[in-house]
Amino acid sequence: MKQKIFKYKLVYYLAVITSLLLFIISAFLVLEIFNDFSLLKTLFIGISLVINSFAFINLVEKYDKAILFLNLSLFLSIMSLGYPLLLGFLNGYYIVGHFTFKFIIVLILSLLIVNLFKVKRYKGVNEIENIGKHED
Repeated sequence: MKQKIFKYKLVYYLAVITSLLLFIISAFLVLEIFNDFSLLKTLFIGISLVINSFAFINLVEKYDKAILFLNLSLFLSIMSLGYPLLLGFLNGYYIVGHFTFKFIIVLILSLLIVNLFKVKRYKGVNEIENIGKHED
């Protein structure tokens, strides 16, 4: 029996495609390390590669923590792409027509859609709280 993560299959496919795309982008960013080495950039690329791979694997296998890793992956991508755009906007550049701005909007929309249509699981009573109590 397959476990449901999202209410609709279309949202699941959107999440898998987004996760795969972010994993591929972070995998190609490893090649960027060799152009200009920086310890901070290496650490950032390594963390993003690990989080994106966990997100993709957990989504494909439909584990419980798949949405958590996908949210972390999307948040990390939005922050890394949004910081230079924010600095450009504050310096007076026109960023609305920029490709990166459009990509961030797509990532934010996918983040909202994923979190709106996730399946909420409420485990009834916790077993630890019932230790020592009689239930007849």
